[in-house]
Amino acid sequence: MLSTYLDYFSGSFGISLVFWPLASLILTLPILALIYNRYHRLRLTAAMAAYLTVLYLLALVFFTLWPMPDDRAAFCATHHLTPQLNPMQFLTDLSTGGRMAMLQILLNVAFFLPLGFIMGRVFRWRFILALPVALLVSLFIETAQLTGVFGIVGCAYRLFDVDDLIWNTSGALIGYLVAMAANKLVPTRQADAAQLVTNPGFIHRAVSLALDLLLATILSLSLGMGVTYAVHRLGAYQLDGHYRFGGLLIASSALDVFGTLVDLAMLLIFELLIPLPRRGRTLGATFTHMTVETKQRHGWSRFLFYLFRTAVILAVFGPWTGKVQTATRILALLLLVFYLIKRQMPYDLLPGTAYREDPAAQESLDSRRG
Repeated sequence: MLSTYLDYFSGSFGISLVFWPLASLILTLPILALIYNRYHRLRLTAAMAAYLTVLYLLALVFFTLWPMPDDRAAFCATHHLTPQLNPMQFLTDLSTGGRMAMLQILLNVAFFLPLGFIMGRVFRWRFILALPVALLVSLFIETAQLTGVFGIVGCAYRLFDVDDLIWNTSGALIGYLVAMAANKLVPTRQADAAQLVTNPGFIHRAVSLALDLLLATILSLSLGMGVTYAVHRLGAYQLDGHYRFGGLLIASSALDVFGTLVDLAMLLIFELLIPLPRRGRTLGATFTHMTVETKQRHGWSRFLFYLFRTAVILAVFGPWTGKVQTATRILALLLLVFYLIKRQMPYDLLPGTAYREDPAAQESLDSRRG
Protein backbone atom coordinates (compact mmCIF):
# COMPACT_ATOMS: atom_id res chain seq x y z
CA MET A 1 0.00 0.00 0.00
CA LEU A 2 2.88 2.33 0.79
CA SER A 3 4.46 1.70 -2.61
CA THR A 4 1.15 2.53 -4.29
CA TYR A 5 0.97 5.79 -2.38
CA LEU A 6 4.56 6.70 -3.28
CA ASP A 7 3.83 6.05 -6.96
CA TYR A 8 1.76 9.24 -6.97
CA PHE A 9 4.93 11.24 -6.20
CA SER A 10 7.67 9.37 -8.08
CA GLY A 11 8.02 11.76 -11.02
CA SER A 12 8.03 15.02 -9.09
CA PHE A 13 10.34 13.56 -6.45
CA GLY A 14 12.85 12.65 -9.15
CA ILE A 15 12.71 16.19 -10.51
CA SER A 16 13.38 17.51 -7.01
CA LEU A 17 16.47 15.33 -6.64
CA VAL A 18 17.87 16.52 -9.98
CA PHE A 19 17.32 20.26 -9.57
CA TRP A 20 17.98 20.55 -5.84
CA PRO A 21 21.83 20.53 -5.81
CA LEU A 22 22.11 22.41 -9.12
CA ALA A 23 19.77 25.21 -8.04
CA SER A 24 21.63 25.40 -4.72
CA LEU A 25 24.95 25.85 -6.51
CA ILE A 26 23.61 28.66 -8.70
CA LEU A 27 22.01 30.48 -5.76
CA THR A 28 25.23 30.16 -3.73
CA LEU A 29 27.24 32.28 -6.18
CA PRO A 30 25.79 35.67 -5.13
CA ILE A 31 26.30 34.70 -1.49
CA LEU A 32 29.97 33.98 -2.16
CA ALA A 33 30.24 37.37 -3.87
CA LEU A 34 28.78 39.05 -0.78
CA ILE A 35 31.27 37.20 1.42
CA TYR A 36 34.15 38.44 -0.73
CA ASN A 37 32.73 41.96 -0.65
CA ARG A 38 32.42 41.96 3.14
CA TYR A 39 35.47 39.97 4.29
CA HIS A 40 37.82 40.46 1.29
CA ARG A 41 38.56 36.74 1.17
CA LEU A 42 36.80 33.40 1.06
CA ARG A 43 37.85 30.27 2.87
CA LEU A 44 36.77 26.80 1.86
CA THR A 45 34.82 26.39 5.09
CA ALA A 46 32.86 29.58 4.37
CA ALA A 47 32.12 28.47 0.81
CA MET A 48 30.92 25.07 2.02
CA ALA A 49 28.82 26.69 4.76
CA ALA A 50 27.18 28.98 2.20
CA TYR A 51 26.41 26.09 -0.14
CA LEU A 52 25.07 23.86 2.64
CA THR A 53 22.90 26.72 3.91
CA VAL A 54 21.31 27.20 0.49
CA LEU A 55 21.08 23.44 0.03
CA TYR A 56 19.15 23.09 3.27
CA LEU A 57 16.84 26.06 2.69
CA LEU A 58 15.93 24.74 -0.75
CA ALA A 59 15.34 21.31 0.77
CA LEU A 60 12.56 22.88 2.83
CA VAL A 61 10.88 23.69 -0.47
CA PHE A 62 11.85 20.75 -2.66
CA PHE A 63 11.10 18.01 -0.16
CA THR A 64 8.12 19.45 1.73
CA LEU A 65 6.20 21.26 -1.01
CA TRP A 66 7.45 20.27 -4.43
CA PRO A 67 7.03 16.47 -4.43
CA MET A 68 3.39 16.75 -5.52
CA PRO A 69 1.18 13.98 -6.94
CA ASP A 70 1.94 13.37 -10.62
CA ASP A 71 -1.73 12.60 -11.34
CA ARG A 72 -3.41 15.21 -9.17
CA ALA A 73 -6.97 14.36 -10.18
CA ALA A 74 -6.54 10.67 -9.37
CA PHE A 75 -4.84 11.43 -6.07
CA CYS A 76 -7.52 13.88 -4.93
CA ALA A 77 -10.26 11.44 -5.91
CA THR A 78 -8.86 8.69 -3.68
CA HIS A 79 -7.32 10.65 -0.79
CA HIS A 80 -9.15 12.91 1.66
CA LEU A 81 -6.78 14.13 4.37
CA THR A 82 -8.12 16.12 7.31
CA PRO A 83 -5.96 18.22 9.66
CA GLN A 84 -4.85 16.85 13.03
CA LEU A 85 -5.39 19.69 15.54
CA ASN A 86 -4.91 17.92 18.89
CA PRO A 87 -1.55 19.08 20.34
CA MET A 88 -1.39 16.01 22.61
CA GLN A 89 -2.00 13.48 19.85
CA PHE A 90 1.67 12.49 19.89
CA LEU A 91 1.12 10.80 23.29
CA THR A 92 -1.44 8.48 21.74
CA ASP A 93 0.81 7.93 18.74
CA LEU A 94 3.70 6.94 21.02
CA SER A 95 1.57 4.47 22.92
CA THR A 96 0.24 2.84 19.76
CA GLY A 97 2.95 3.47 17.19
CA GLY A 98 5.98 2.82 19.36
CA ARG A 99 9.30 3.21 17.56
CA MET A 100 7.80 4.50 14.33
CA ALA A 101 6.01 7.32 16.15
CA MET A 102 9.20 8.21 18.02
CA LEU A 103 11.17 8.15 14.76
CA GLN A 104 8.70 10.57 13.17
CA ILE A 105 9.06 12.97 16.11
CA LEU A 106 12.85 12.80 15.95
CA LEU A 107 12.81 13.45 12.20
CA ASN A 108 10.58 16.51 12.68
CA VAL A 109 13.01 17.82 15.29
CA ALA A 110 16.10 17.02 13.21
CA PHE A 111 14.69 18.58 10.04
CA PHE A 112 14.51 22.02 11.67
CA LEU A 113 17.79 21.81 13.62
CA PRO A 114 19.77 23.34 10.72
CA LEU A 115 17.28 26.21 10.41
CA GLY A 116 17.84 27.22 14.02
CA PHE A 117 21.60 26.92 13.62
CA ILE A 118 21.56 29.03 10.44
CA MET A 119 19.50 31.76 12.10
CA GLY A 120 21.87 31.88 15.05
CA ARG A 121 25.23 31.36 13.36
CA VAL A 122 24.87 32.62 9.80
CA PHE A 123 22.17 35.30 10.08
CA ARG A 124 23.05 36.28 13.67
CA TRP A 125 19.40 36.82 14.53
CA ARG A 126 18.28 37.44 18.08
CA PHE A 127 16.21 34.78 19.82
CA ILE A 128 13.15 37.04 19.86
CA LEU A 129 13.21 36.97 16.04
CA ALA A 130 14.46 33.43 15.41
CA LEU A 131 11.76 31.65 17.43
CA PRO A 132 8.70 33.15 15.67
CA VAL A 133 10.40 32.76 12.28
CA ALA A 134 10.87 29.03 12.94
CA LEU A 135 7.22 28.70 13.93
CA LEU A 136 6.05 30.66 10.87
CA VAL A 137 8.19 28.59 8.49
CA SER A 138 6.72 25.39 9.90
CA LEU A 139 3.22 26.86 9.76
CA PHE A 140 3.74 27.92 6.14
CA ILE A 141 4.82 24.41 5.15
CA GLU A 142 1.94 22.73 6.97
CA THR A 143 -0.61 25.20 5.55
CA ALA A 144 0.75 24.74 2.02
CA GLN A 145 0.39 20.98 2.35
CA LEU A 146 -3.12 21.31 3.81
CA THR A 147 -4.31 23.60 1.00
CA GLY A 148 -2.56 21.71 -1.80
CA VAL A 149 0.03 24.50 -2.14
CA PHE A 150 -2.72 27.09 -1.93
CA GLY A 151 -4.91 25.45 -4.56
CA ILE A 152 -2.32 24.27 -7.09
CA VAL A 153 -2.80 20.57 -6.34
CA GLY A 154 -6.50 20.84 -5.60
CA CYS A 155 -6.54 18.95 -2.30
CA ALA A 156 -4.44 18.27 0.79
CA TYR A 157 -1.63 15.90 -0.22
CA ARG A 158 0.10 15.79 3.17
CA LEU A 159 -1.37 15.66 6.67
CA PHE A 160 -1.53 18.97 8.54
CA ASP A 161 -0.41 18.02 12.05
CA VAL A 162 -0.24 20.59 14.84
CA ASP A 163 2.31 18.37 16.58
CA ASP A 164 4.64 18.95 13.63
CA LEU A 165 4.59 22.67 14.46
CA ILE A 166 5.66 21.88 18.02
CA TRP A 167 8.47 19.49 17.09
CA ASN A 168 9.72 21.60 14.17
CA THR A 169 9.93 24.68 16.36
CA SER A 170 11.61 22.66 19.11
CA GLY A 171 14.22 21.47 16.62
CA ALA A 172 14.90 25.03 15.49
CA LEU A 173 15.25 26.07 19.14
CA ILE A 174 17.83 23.36 19.79
CA GLY A 175 19.72 24.36 16.64
CA TYR A 176 19.70 27.99 17.74
CA LEU A 177 21.14 27.07 21.16
CA VAL A 178 23.90 25.07 19.45
CA ALA A 179 24.67 28.13 17.28
CA MET A 180 24.92 30.34 20.37
CA ALA A 181 27.41 27.90 21.90
CA ALA A 182 29.39 27.81 18.64
CA ASN A 183 29.49 31.61 18.52
CA LYS A 184 31.17 31.66 21.93
CA LEU A 185 33.55 28.77 21.31
CA VAL A 186 34.46 29.61 17.69
CA PRO A 187 33.82 33.32 17.02
CA THR A 188 33.70 34.46 13.40
CA ARG A 189 36.81 36.04 11.92
CA GLN A 190 37.10 39.75 11.29
CA ALA A 191 37.33 41.12 7.76
CA ASP A 192 40.77 41.41 6.23
CA ALA A 193 42.18 44.78 5.26
CA ALA A 194 40.41 46.41 2.33
CA GLN A 195 43.08 45.58 -0.25
CA LEU A 196 42.80 44.20 -3.75
CA VAL A 197 43.77 40.56 -4.19
CA THR A 198 46.36 40.31 -6.97
CA ASN A 199 46.68 36.53 -6.92
CA PRO A 200 43.10 35.25 -6.52
CA GLY A 201 42.28 31.58 -6.16
CA PHE A 202 40.04 29.58 -8.45
CA ILE A 203 36.81 30.12 -6.50
CA HIS A 204 37.53 33.86 -6.21
CA ARG A 205 38.06 34.09 -9.97
CA ALA A 206 34.97 32.00 -10.68
CA VAL A 207 32.70 34.12 -8.48
CA SER A 208 33.96 37.38 -10.01
CA LEU A 209 33.58 36.03 -13.54
CA ALA A 210 30.10 34.70 -12.73
CA LEU A 211 29.03 38.19 -11.65
CA ASP A 212 30.37 39.67 -14.88
CA LEU A 213 28.66 37.01 -16.99
CA LEU A 214 25.40 37.52 -15.13
CA LEU A 215 25.44 41.27 -15.79
CA ALA A 216 26.49 40.75 -19.40
CA THR A 217 23.71 38.21 -19.93
CA ILE A 218 21.07 40.49 -18.41
CA LEU A 219 22.08 43.39 -20.64
CA SER A 220 22.43 41.18 -23.71
CA LEU A 221 19.00 39.60 -23.23
CA SER A 222 17.39 42.96 -22.53
CA LEU A 223 18.85 44.54 -25.65
CA GLY A 224 18.21 41.51 -27.84
CA MET A 225 14.61 41.09 -26.69
CA GLY A 226 14.00 44.82 -27.00
CA VAL A 227 15.19 44.91 -30.61
CA THR A 228 13.28 41.73 -31.46
CA TYR A 229 10.10 43.16 -29.96
CA ALA A 230 10.56 46.42 -31.86
CA VAL A 231 11.04 44.56 -35.16
CA HIS A 232 7.95 42.40 -34.61
CA ARG A 233 5.90 45.34 -33.39
CA LEU A 234 6.91 48.02 -35.87
CA GLY A 235 7.88 46.04 -38.95
CA ALA A 236 5.44 44.75 -41.56
CA TYR A 237 5.75 40.97 -41.71
CA GLN A 238 6.21 39.53 -45.22
CA LEU A 239 5.22 36.07 -46.39
CA ASP A 240 8.86 35.24 -47.14
CA GLY A 241 9.78 35.72 -43.46
CA HIS A 242 11.19 39.25 -43.77
CA TYR A 243 10.10 42.39 -41.96
CA ARG A 244 9.67 45.57 -43.97
CA PHE A 245 10.58 49.00 -42.64
CA GLY A 246 9.76 51.33 -45.53
CA GLY A 247 12.21 50.30 -48.22
CA LEU A 248 14.32 48.21 -45.82
CA LEU A 249 13.85 44.45 -45.49
CA ILE A 250 15.12 42.61 -42.40
CA ALA A 251 15.35 38.81 -42.48
CA SER A 252 14.29 36.83 -39.42
CA SER A 253 17.71 35.19 -39.39
CA ALA A 254 19.25 38.65 -38.99
CA LEU A 255 17.77 38.81 -35.50
CA ASP A 256 19.71 35.67 -34.55
CA VAL A 257 22.90 37.18 -35.94
CA PHE A 258 22.20 40.39 -34.05
CA GLY A 259 21.74 38.43 -30.81
CA THR A 260 25.07 36.66 -31.33
CA LEU A 261 26.86 39.96 -32.00
CA VAL A 262 25.32 41.52 -28.89
CA ASP A 263 26.50 38.56 -26.78
CA LEU A 264 30.04 38.95 -28.10
CA ALA A 265 29.95 42.72 -27.64
CA MET A 266 28.88 42.38 -24.00
CA LEU A 267 31.70 39.96 -23.30
CA LEU A 268 34.17 42.40 -24.83
CA ILE A 269 32.76 45.31 -22.82
CA PHE A 270 32.77 43.50 -19.48
CA GLU A 271 36.03 41.58 -19.86
CA LEU A 272 38.14 44.01 -21.93
CA LEU A 273 36.88 47.59 -22.13
CA ILE A 274 35.95 47.87 -18.45
CA PRO A 275 39.05 46.29 -16.83
CA LEU A 276 41.60 47.73 -19.28
CA PRO A 277 41.61 51.31 -17.89
CA ARG A 278 40.92 50.13 -14.30
CA ARG A 279 44.04 48.01 -13.75
CA GLY A 280 42.26 44.73 -14.26
CA ARG A 281 39.16 45.37 -12.18
CA THR A 282 36.03 44.16 -13.92
CA LEU A 283 32.74 44.98 -12.22
CA GLY A 284 32.66 41.53 -10.65
CA ALA A 285 36.30 41.80 -9.61
CA THR A 286 35.66 45.22 -8.05
CA PHE A 287 32.82 43.81 -5.98
CA THR A 288 34.96 40.91 -4.74
CA HIS A 289 38.13 43.01 -4.25
CA MET A 290 40.42 41.45 -6.86
CA THR A 291 42.14 42.26 -10.14
CA VAL A 292 42.47 40.00 -13.16
CA GLU A 293 45.99 41.37 -13.76
CA THR A 294 48.07 39.11 -11.53
CA LYS A 295 51.28 40.95 -12.47
CA GLN A 296 52.29 44.46 -13.46
CA ARG A 297 52.61 44.60 -17.22
CA HIS A 298 53.19 47.44 -19.63
CA GLY A 299 53.21 47.98 -23.37
CA TRP A 300 53.21 44.86 -25.50
CA SER A 301 53.15 42.45 -22.55
CA ARG A 302 49.92 44.02 -21.23
CA PHE A 303 48.45 44.07 -24.74
CA LEU A 304 49.23 40.36 -25.19
CA PHE A 305 47.80 39.57 -21.75
CA TYR A 306 44.44 41.11 -22.57
CA LEU A 307 44.47 39.67 -26.08
CA PHE A 308 45.12 36.17 -24.73
CA ARG A 309 42.65 36.46 -21.83
CA THR A 310 39.87 37.94 -23.97
CA ALA A 311 40.34 35.23 -26.61
CA VAL A 312 40.03 32.52 -23.94
CA ILE A 313 36.86 34.06 -22.48
CA LEU A 314 35.27 34.50 -25.90
CA ALA A 315 36.15 30.92 -26.82
CA VAL A 316 34.75 29.39 -23.61
CA PHE A 317 31.75 31.63 -22.97
CA GLY A 318 30.85 32.84 -26.45
CA PRO A 319 27.45 32.01 -28.02
CA TRP A 320 28.74 29.05 -29.98
CA THR A 321 26.80 26.03 -31.21
CA GLY A 322 27.46 22.63 -32.76
CA LYS A 323 31.03 21.38 -33.08
CA VAL A 324 32.44 24.72 -31.94
CA GLN A 325 30.51 24.43 -28.69
CA THR A 326 31.88 20.92 -28.17
CA ALA A 327 35.41 22.19 -28.75
CA THR A 328 34.93 25.01 -26.25
CA ARG A 329 33.81 22.53 -23.59
CA ILE A 330 36.96 20.53 -24.15
CA LEU A 331 38.96 23.75 -23.91
CA ALA A 332 37.25 24.64 -20.62
CA LEU A 333 38.15 21.22 -19.21
CA LEU A 334 41.77 21.62 -20.31
CA LEU A 335 41.93 25.06 -18.70
CA LEU A 336 40.61 23.61 -15.45
CA VAL A 337 43.25 20.86 -15.50
CA PHE A 338 45.92 23.45 -16.29
CA TYR A 339 44.87 25.58 -13.32
CA LEU A 340 44.83 22.61 -10.95
CA ILE A 341 48.43 21.88 -11.95
CA LYS A 342 49.89 25.40 -12.24
CA ARG A 343 47.53 27.29 -9.87
CA GLN A 344 47.15 29.99 -12.52
CA MET A 345 45.67 30.43 -15.96
CA PRO A 346 47.84 30.27 -19.11
CA TYR A 347 47.67 34.03 -19.69
CA ASP A 348 48.97 34.63 -16.15
CA LEU A 349 52.30 33.14 -17.26
CA LEU A 350 53.01 36.09 -19.56
CA PRO A 351 56.00 38.13 -18.32
CA GLY A 352 55.43 40.81 -15.69
CA THR A 353 56.52 41.96 -12.24
CA ALA A 354 54.83 41.27 -8.93
CA TYR A 355 52.75 44.04 -7.39
CA ARG A 356 54.46 45.98 -4.62
CA GLU A 357 51.33 47.82 -3.50
CA ASP A 358 47.56 47.85 -3.88
CA PRO A 359 46.76 48.48 -7.58
CA ALA A 360 43.76 50.60 -6.59
CA ALA A 361 45.92 52.83 -4.42
CA GLN A 362 48.47 53.17 -7.21
CA GLU A 363 45.70 54.07 -9.67
CA SER A 364 44.43 56.79 -7.30
CA LEU A 365 47.96 58.16 -6.97
CA ASP A 366 48.45 58.17 -10.74
CA SER A 367 45.17 60.06 -11.25
CA ARG A 368 46.19 62.74 -8.75
CA ARG A 369 49.54 63.15 -10.47
CA GLY A 370 47.78 63.46 -13.82
